[in-house]
Amino acid sequence: MSRSTTMARSNKISFVPNLLTIFRLILALPYIVLFSLLTGSFWKSCDQYISILISLIVIFALSMLSDFLDGYIARKTNSISNFGKLFDPIADKIIISTTLIFFALLNYTYVALTVVFIIRDLVVDGSRNLAAKNNLKIEASIWGKLKTIMQIVAIFSIFGGVLFANNLNWQNFKILINIPMYIALFVSIVSGFLYFLPIVPYLKK
Repeated sequence: MSRSTTMARSNKISFVPNLLTIFRLILALPYIVLFSLLTGSFWKSCDQYISILISLIVIFALSMLSDFLDGYIARKTNSISNFGKLFDPIADKIIISTTLIFFALLNYTYVALTVVFIIRDLVVDGSRNLAAKNNLKIEASIWGKLKTIMQIVAIFSIFGGVLFANNLNWQNFKILINIPMYIALFVSIVSGFLYFLPIVPYLKK
């Protein structure tokens, strides 16, 4: 196999993570539209409601799967690009933040939980920017990975709970299906604190 052929194949493989990121960004549009339909008076029957809910679950699952695949392929092929560094976290935040905000609007979860999650992400983003300006490298911790996993578990828990919550006492059931979300919140706060702590000395400058 010639060197040019090998390089061409390598370039094609290295572009796959970027394609998956673009795919996730595209998925965000129907995801937001479907959630908007749930908050309005579009659906007239239980069947329509369930159909939209299942569609949302499928889109969320595809988004999380593509997120895992693009990270895995990028690491395995050593093809981490500037495009991926910029848009991969943006795609993740759009999907996750959209989910949390609409969950709160639909009364699937508590507004306070959503607000704390968003504030935490803003603090972490600010910490990263300040660290970059001061050439400070903040090592990723296991808490960051746990935060992502627990958020995904929590979101699936709420989706599943809402899907099967027929004639149950909603307030009690709401507390139950949000238990993973409380755990995710705790892990998020810890991981956010670990991001924020190293940049504290630079805040005094």
